[in-house]
Amino acid sequence: MWPTLIAIGPIAIHSFGLMLFLGLFFGGFVFWQKGREEGAAEDSLMDGWLVSGLVSLLAARVWMVLAHWPEFNSWYRILFLTKFPGLAYEGAFFGFWLGMIIWILKKKWAFWPMVEAAVFSQLIVEVFGWLGQFLSVGNWKLPWQIIGAIGLVGIYRLLKFFEKKYRGFSKPGFLVAVYLLGLGLLQLMLRSRLLGAFLIILGLLLLLERTGRLNRPKVKTEKIKVMKMKSSRKKLGFDFK
Repeated sequence: MWPTLIAIGPIAIHSFGLMLFLGLFFGGFVFWQKGREEGAAEDSLMDGWLVSGLVSLLAARVWMVLAHWPEFNSWYRILFLTKFPGLAYEGAFFGFWLGMIIWILKKKWAFWPMVEAAVFSQLIVEVFGWLGQFLSVGNWKLPWQIIGAIGLVGIYRLLKFFEKKYRGFSKPGFLVAVYLLGLGLLQLMLRSRLLGAFLIILGLLLLLERTGRLNRPKVKTEKIKVMKMKSSRKKLGFDFK
């Protein structure tokens, strides 16, 4: 498609890089906005977003290098990202959430509300990322990147609906479960069956835990003992009890 949008001498603006920058910008704004609603400090929010982005970038590069080691068999090829590009989606995904979760725990924020805030932000980054992939290597005959971006927008709208309707009485973390299920379904259909199945299983487990299905109420032993005593008691003579 259009991997390079503008090229002036040695300076080039690549479509994927531009879309990724826009995603990080708008996603960071949403994270800042929702984080403020939860009472988090503005500077800590932006620092957390920056740290998570850097961890995501590093993990994406490491994943790509390890998965295609014959192509990256020297430090020169590994370090010069502009000349030898390559980022793995799986590394970017897990790297972002690793950095974000560690930052949330470090700052002692309310865990699930802040993870939900990061979910909305990460979805925006993914939408722009998939659009950037389409502009770089996609084709109109099978535009799976466009289909994926539309699906991510649908997940975002669904989460906004659930947030507005069920936020008052649903447990924090419910939106995270819906996000994992939706993203896993998209991955299963369009990109990676292994990652998709993993996200769906993780989402189902989290949904069951957040809705209380995994926490079955325990029967009190005292009540059982009383019931056994009553059932084993025999009536004698004029005993009317």
